[in-house]
Order: sequence, then structure tokens, then C-alpha cells
Amino acid sequence: MADNPASSKGGYRTAEHSAVQVSINAAQLDDDPTTVTGAALNCAGYRYFTLYLDLDATLTPTTLELIVEFSEDGGTTWYEHRQGLFAALFYEDTEIVSGLKEVFQGDVLGQDVRVRGVAVGSDATDFFTVTAKMEFMN
Repeated sequence: MADNPASSKGGYRTAEHSAVQVSINAAQLDDDPTTVTGAALNCAGYRYFTLYLDLDATLTPTTLELIVEFSEDGGTTWYEHRQGLFAALFYEDTEIVSGLKEVFQGDVLGQDVRVRGVAVGSDATDFFTVTAKMEFMN
């Protein structure tokens, strides 16, 4: 969605919601890398976000942690969102071995947002595949 100027209603955008945007697209967390940092998405002027996760595990990697991060300074400094369910968004391979699609909603807490994934116990044959998309709304 093209940038939408802020309305006179508290500085929030006039659009009800943005298009769905991709932060991480089918990244494999194997031996190299064991982490993935998604693309930063501009969420300025929106009040809420929806996080769409599409996760899969091949064989038996150990755990996957997903971290939502916000920045208030254009991406120079990132802060981990550690409130509610976002305080510990962990998965084990047995939970997602045949694929798992989940959706969560939260408050926008900065100007930009991204998703970071950290895998433990992964290698070239035991790995996680992660897709994370976001949508923003008022």
C-alpha cells in the first residue's frame, strides 16, 4: 500500500489496514544461518499488527524462537517485544513437523517492525523453514 498521510484523528492513518507484507520469506534455519532477521516493515501511524506465521520442520531440529522487534529511530536501534505471548514465542520440532500456520495480533510499539528467528539444534538435514508476514490496522 502506498504511503497514506496521517489524518486529523490522533495522527493515525486514514486507511483501516495495510496490505499484507513479508518480513521473512521461506527462510531455512539450518547450519548456516541459525538465525534470520526479517525485512523491516514501516508501521508508523498504525495501532495494531497481525502476524501470520507459516512454519515447518524437517527431521528433528530442537527449538525455534520467533522475536518481534520494534524500532523508533528508523532501524538503527531494535527493541524486542516481550509482552504477553510475544515474551516467549517458542516452538519445538514436534509441534511443527507437518507444518503449522498461526496468526497473532498485538499493539504497534514503534515506527518500524521486523521478525527475527533463532533456531537451536539445526543442521544441514535438521532444519526449520519460516515465513512471517504482517498486516497493520487501526
